[in-house]
Amino acid sequence: MLSLLTGCNSAALLVVNLLAGFDNYHVYENLSYGSEKQNVMDVYVPETKKMSGQPDRQPVVVFFYGGCWGGCKTLTKEQYVFVAQALTARGYLVVIPDYRRYPEVKFPQIIEDATQTVEWVKQNIGQYGGDSERLFLMGHSAGAQLAALLTLNERYLLPDTWSSLLGFIGLAGPYDFLPFTDEYQRVVFGPEENYPASQPVNFVGGNEPPLLLLYGNDDDTVRPFNIESLTKKVKQADGCVETHYYDGLDHAGLIGALALPLQNSSSVLSDIAGFLDRHAHNRQRC
Repeated sequence: MLSLLTGCNSAALLVVNLLAGFDNYHVYENLSYGSEKQNVMDVYVPETKKMSGQPDRQPVVVFFYGGCWGGCKTLTKEQYVFVAQALTARGYLVVIPDYRRYPEVKFPQIIEDATQTVEWVKQNIGQYGGDSERLFLMGHSAGAQLAALLTLNERYLLPDTWSSLLGFIGLAGPYDFLPFTDEYQRVVFGPEENYPASQPVNFVGGNEPPLLLLYGNDDDTVRPFNIESLTKKVKQADGCVETHYYDGLDHAGLIGALALPLQNSSSVLSDIAGFLDRHAHNRQRC
């Protein structure tokens, strides 16, 4: 199972998502957050009646999947039920959106959809039992880049929304990936004068919410320099960052570690849950 998930095998994803689908949550599917066809999201709500000690309104994790912004894979929110299961089981409400991707659109439209997602959550998540004052952004690969930009670059979100962000969780994210190595990246983020705006590391100010950066040491898709560079920049700015590296996990295996059969095979999920609990329930800065 581990080797299949590591390779993003569709059959393995089907199995882990099927297993995740039997867990104790309710899902509201295909809620619209914008006017485009792909502007839909699924909201996963944990069943709180069996969870003693949980507050009336649950903290919220908004998860963005990757796929090279559309440049290498066509992924959908339905493939990440296992992520929702892992987090709802720990008392967190989870939002997983679809968004427009290359080649249909370029980066301004992609980040616009990500922005709209979070603004919708801020305005509407209370209807589903979520706490709009306790929001976390999380992403894998290109999704981590989107979530990182929303967290670090204050221009994307309304001030009240940005102030509700309690943390960012990035799994194998590209945060400092110039010069581009693939032609599609030059097209997605072009023209050339706009390239710096695509790099989350360029927007560190030290006042951002706490960051949790995770990386598999066998990753050959995203260079470790991305995590090292962002970690260094945040520390230099006296910001709050926590970084974890995992032996034996590659790019897909890192997110695969959240799947129900693999949750005890590494500390990935416990590290994420620990970060969420510290900052959601105790509102610790670092």
